[in-house]
Amino acid sequence: MALLDERLITLDADVETAEDCILLAAGLFEKYGYVKEGYGQAVVEREEVYPTGLPGKGINIAIPHTNNKLVNAPAVGVVIPRKPIKFSMMGMKDNVLECELILPLVVKDSHQQIEMLKRMMKIIQDGEKLMQIKNSKDKAAIIKQLESLEE
Repeated sequence: MALLDERLITLDADVETAEDCILLAAGLFEKYGYVKEGYGQAVVEREEVYPTGLPGKGINIAIPHTNNKLVNAPAVGVVIPRKPIKFSMMGMKDNVLECELILPLVVKDSHQQIEMLKRMMKIIQDGEKLMQIKNSKDKAAIIKQLESLEE
């Protein structure tokens, strides 16, 4: 299974809340065999305790994820909501960010999680790349922007 998969990208997502985004992505992860049943709820519960909103360069993003108990294979999803979605900021629960790009992570082990987060930080710091992803209407182009995650 590929880490980046066009089937895990949702453009113009009709979502209202962080939970909606998480469950939308988790449904796709489950449908295509990346995770087991219950994964979505586990991510929702983790997000309440350990929020994943991050101020990116020019655009706020969220990287919801959870432990690996319900993971079959690693993946990165993309949810581009119609309007910004409120996620609490990582490490600062009371600080709410309006996130325009949600990149749910499915990680198989903690070493892989650290490596993926390091690569993700490079993307978060590239404002031009974030805007290209957010404004893209082409799933293949989004995959191309995220290729560095597969290194």
